Amino acid sequence: MDRCVWYEQPLNERMRVLLRLEFLYEGVLHAAAGWSVWEARGALESLIELLGLLGRAEVRAELLKEADRLCLQLDRQRETAADPVAVDASIRDLAASADAARRLDALQLDDIRRNEFLNALRQRASIPGGACSFDLPALHHWLNRDPEIRADQLDGWLTPLLPGRDAAAAVLRTIRAAAEADPQVAQSGFYQQGLDPALPAQLVRVGVTVESGVFPEISGGRHRFTIRFLCQPNPVRRPFQTDEDTGFLLACCVV
Repeated sequence: MDRCVWYEQPLNERMRVLLRLEFLYEGVLHAAAGWSVWEARGALESLIELLGLLGRAEVRAELLKEADRLCLQLDRQRETAADPVAVDASIRDLAASADAARRLDALQLDDIRRNEFLNALRQRASIPGGACSFDLPALHHWLNRDPEIRADQLDGWLTPLLPGRDAAAAVLRTIRAAAEADPQVAQSGFYQQGLDPALPAQLVRVGVTVESGVFPEISGGRHRFTIRFLCQPNPVRRPFQTDEDTGFLLACCVV
């Protein structure tokens, strides 16, 4: 059975931030669930990136604004919706996640960001190989402690951040559910579609099978988006646009 891979292109800055939050949360939680030294190191590195993004007050504000906007939008659509029960469930999901995110403790976030141990790693992160054992002996000591101790400490740093993960997930889940994917064909590997700038287009999603041997390069804004399907048989060479008609799935999320 062919396996479909989804590629997404945000159409505004708020969506870019949300997708980056989702990416960082998934990475840090996956790494933190592991028991190896390298997984623990990866969890710390992802945690520092996440703190850098989530620690900005405007990011948290944009996340809450989007959750509130979607709640109002769905509430207006409730009476004409084909499945009002599902709409009510989405509103409750968004509202609960936003309420939890509002309770993110800014002081607690600042305490984690100012943690001397994490700051030492953050300051070395921009140097290639800058977190070696001779650079950060405290990190080397921590990495070689019992996995249970590392897991408990990672959990203590991550738990205060989880309401942001839940809010971002609820927002993205609602936006992705706003459009069903339809089959399309890109003539000679190229597809373009106009957008109504008066409508709140949020996200373009493109589904391509792995077996097709191509991947999409998506660009877009308020008025239109374009998709070029590229081939790259050898990763050391530049990708090139296919000259074959390419079938794919397309969902343009407007909500």
